[in-house]
Amino acid sequence: MKNKLIIAVVLGCFAFLFFACKKETSSIAEELITNKTSISVADPSGTVGILSVLWDGDANLGTGVFKVLNVDAPADLAAVNNATYGKIWRFTKAIGSNRCEVHAAKNFAAVEGDDIYLGWRSQLAMTASLTTNALFQWKAYGANMTQNFPIVIKTVSGDFKLMHTAPGGANTYIWSTPVSVNNWNTFVLRIKVSRNAAVGFMEFWFNGVKQTLSNGTQRYYGRTLDADYCDPKWGVYGASSELIVNRVHGLKIGSAYADVAP
Repeated sequence: MKNKLIIAVVLGCFAFLFFACKKETSSIAEELITNKTSISVADPSGTVGILSVLWDGDANLGTGVFKVLNVDAPADLAAVNNATYGKIWRFTKAIGSNRCEVHAAKNFAAVEGDDIYLGWRSQLAMTASLTTNALFQWKAYGANMTQNFPIVIKTVSGDFKLMHTAPGGANTYIWSTPVSVNNWNTFVLRIKVSRNAAVGFMEFWFNGVKQTLSNGTQRYYGRTLDADYCDPKWGVYGASSELIVNRVHGLKIGSAYADVAP
């Protein structure tokens, strides 16, 4: 009788340990499934981090994802259906309009020391040789402005250009490639946000490939935070005498390349 009691106690202990471990394993698995932000990943930027989308500019969410619409008549911004990507943003900068942009991103504000990634894809319909002021801006707002637009992507006489503006207004083209119109291209921009030119930097991926910049490296240091704050802007700015359509999809801001890669 005593032996049977001992065996029952031992079996009970094993059963308790088995179900406790199973429950803990199940809880961990459930957390990984329902809370993807807890998964540490490596990405092509060479970093290992936590997946975290900080802002989503999906066209299905409507224009409420933006802070301000800078659409000068007769320009037009619309969320339209695309056969490949579903709902996309269509920026139509009509002849006679100088600007069709969105000032993003609602409920997001970059501060000193942030390390962020901005990603999107774009299809331009325009004359390939046209020069624009901007297709993307990292734009400053507020007092004590010395740079105005620290980072810009634009077209210049047949080339895409990535430009950095230093305090005082000196512009430097840090990357370029021929414009590809009527084709989808992807962009990912990493910004280390800082008023200190020795701390702030940019890294850039075009069509999934990390680019070598004008200094011969894949990182360009410079001041990336101006005035009170900086916000991203997408669309078309400039070339008021020309019709330009910029179709944009996959707008995201995140903490890692994998968060935002189109």
